[in-house]
Amino acid sequence: MVCLPVILVLAMLQAVAPVAQPKVRAWLDPDRGEPAGTHYRTFPSTLAGGEVSYLIYLPPDYQTAPQRRYPVVYWLHGRGGTPQKGAPFVRTLNDNILAGKAPAMIAVLVNGLRDSLYVDSPDGKWPVESVIIRELIPHIDRTYRTIARRDSRSVEGFSMGGYGAAHLGFKYPELFGMVGVMAGALVDCGFFMPDSSHSDVAEKLCGSDRAYWQENHPFTLLRKNADRIRGRTEIRVAVGDRDGLQRNNQALHELLVELKIDHEYEVVPGIEHERGRLYGTLGERAFAWYQRALRRTTSPDKRVTN
Repeated sequence: MVCLPVILVLAMLQAVAPVAQPKVRAWLDPDRGEPAGTHYRTFPSTLAGGEVSYLIYLPPDYQTAPQRRYPVVYWLHGRGGTPQKGAPFVRTLNDNILAGKAPAMIAVLVNGLRDSLYVDSPDGKWPVESVIIRELIPHIDRTYRTIARRDSRSVEGFSMGGYGAAHLGFKYPELFGMVGVMAGALVDCGFFMPDSSHSDVAEKLCGSDRAYWQENHPFTLLRKNADRIRGRTEIRVAVGDRDGLQRNNQALHELLVELKIDHEYEVVPGIEHERGRLYGTLGERAFAWYQRALRRTTSPDKRVTN
């Protein structure tokens, strides 16, 4: 596994000082703004012990084509962020749908808290992964006109969200037919441990069980589920050539090659660890990928329903 200096990785993950708040409050984004045509919504979560918020984007013809169902992308924000960080992604997706360069899709901007990496904490106090898999996805499929099949369901994210997309996509190939890793923070738990200023993060993410973390790392999950992913899951990895995490994303690419898993890998020139510039430079390519991926995942020889 490729390693980077602790300080560099933590800076890239956009670390912020933790804010003391009640547990239930952490699951609700206090910013109820609805940017880029999204809608602020909540759902009741048994696992979180209260309401959990998310933002949802519905494609332009959602209200005028009441019989139509849509594929879904679950977009995961980076560390220190909130679902609001997905606003540029949704805005550009909408533009590309209107231009006929992206398929009409529902986008769910997920609340991953601020430093979860989208993995359940070992002590069970922060079941982010389980909330998404066991509660949010069923809620979305019940509430909106989705195509509730893995071949029409995607998970994508930037930085911490890229880690989360790889973690969830590789751990649950029966749920996700498309996985987008954008400048994924594919770090090891050990990066957090030596830095005493982030000891709270280390405890929350890793606890004292380093084996638990390693078992849930995307690389481990990819090896474990390679036969269930190969030929069935569309995978896209993109990262800037000046991004300090480029080596980690390169390592994912090399592992995919080793396992003979088809995927797309793009190193974007001149880009550091910048969400806006990465997506902006990719432009319509970031969304045309979904047209290609959906054609392939829904072909008769590749369709696997859940």
